[in-house]
This record gives sequence, C-alpha cells and structure tokens, in this order.
Amino acid sequence: MPSRAFNRTRLYGPSARRSPVAARRLTSSRQASSIVIPDDVAKFIARRFKPSDQLEAMSLLQAATIHDGSSPGSRLLRCAVVASGGSMAWLRVEIDSLRQDYRDVIVEGEYVPRGRDLVKVRNFNEPIPDDA
Repeated sequence: MPSRAFNRTRLYGPSARRSPVAARRLTSSRQASSIVIPDDVAKFIARRFKPSDQLEAMSLLQAATIHDGSSPGSRLLRCAVVASGGSMAWLRVEIDSLRQDYRDVIVEGEYVPRGRDLVKVRNFNEPIPDDA
C-alpha cells in the first residue's frame, strides 16, 4: 500500500508535500514578480525623477515585496514613490522599509509631523494628483 505522501503527491502534485508556509512563500514569490505599476505612479516618476533614473525606479518598484514576500499594493507603491521625493537613494530606503514594516512607508507617504502628532495629509488609496 502506498504511503499518504505518495498519494498526495500523485493527486495534488509535488507541492502537496511542502508545508503550508513554504507553499505560501512559493505563491507569494510568483505574485511579486507580476507587479503592475499604476499609471499615476509612472507619471509621478516621469515628473519627479531624473530621466536617467526613471527606468531604475520602475524596476525597483516592480521588484518590491513586503514582509511576507508578497507584492505591495498600489497604495504602498504610491507612498514609497512620493516619500522618496524623486531621489533614488530615498526610493531604495522606502523599498527596503516595505520589506521590514510597510506601515513605516505609509507614515512617510501620507502623514506629516505637527508638533508631537502625525497628521494625515494624503490618501494614496486614490491616485497621486497631477500637481504632486
């Protein structure tokens, strides 16, 4: 009589023997490679980054991941690119922050400090305005 692992492999393919965590990582890594950059983010990059840096900026955003290995959503991409202020060095910092704790990128992109408080001044669930 064949073992249970053999039956799962036969019925569900080789990934059936992987742990649920490993299977999620595999799925997440596939998702991360298919990031579509929103039009408003591409326009912001064209407006704020030097022409020589624009292709690299797009590549960094397309390769970005969050802490669990999945791809960041549009809001996180908008926050990262706006928080960078058109600087490749700061965009790299924001992309790295996405991997550590994406909430830091949201704070950098949507909030400004006023005294001891953070005040939300932008909502990047919506596209980046053309005047930003």
